[in-house]
Amino acid sequence: MKIKILQIIGIIIASVCLSQTANCQTSANGLAISAEGSFLADTNAPQLFLTVHLLNTTNHEIVVLTKKLNFDFDLDDPNKWICTLGYKDPGVTYQGHLIIPSVGDFSPVTIKPNEEAIITQLIDEGMLLKDFKKGTQIAVCYAISPEWGNRFSTWNGSVTSKPFVPTLKESH
Repeated sequence: MKIKILQIIGIIIASVCLSQTANCQTSANGLAISAEGSFLADTNAPQLFLTVHLLNTTNHEIVVLTKKLNFDFDLDDPNKWICTLGYKDPGVTYQGHLIIPSVGDFSPVTIKPNEEAIITQLIDEGMLLKDFKKGTQIAVCYAISPEWGNRFSTWNGSVTSKPFVPTLKESH
């Protein structure tokens, strides 16, 4: 009886691990990404809430940025949006001098092999979200330029999740 229970537990654990892996996309830089989200369909103030999982698939520690990231959307296909989170654009200058933000503002997280960091992002820009429709797929791209990655001593590159359809929520 104990062996049967252990076998069932083993099958459950294997199923959970395989389903998590199936939802991830891995880059050549050793970072896997998966994402899910929910969309609050309030006509006055629609909101998209994203949860992004960054998994270290290397055999060494890496550092990822997790807060105050820039975001933009590629809306070329109205049925599939691509949301890019990260710090990939060139720096801002003032009177010819590059303005450097504090790395601490971005909440860097060191993840060891097989550990993950989570990014949460609330998008509540009504003008952008007014065109979001039920069934629209979203893929999330995490992108850090080599310039900023080297400057902050963090992982750099880009990795994109598989598309998903956010859970639709109604306001109360």
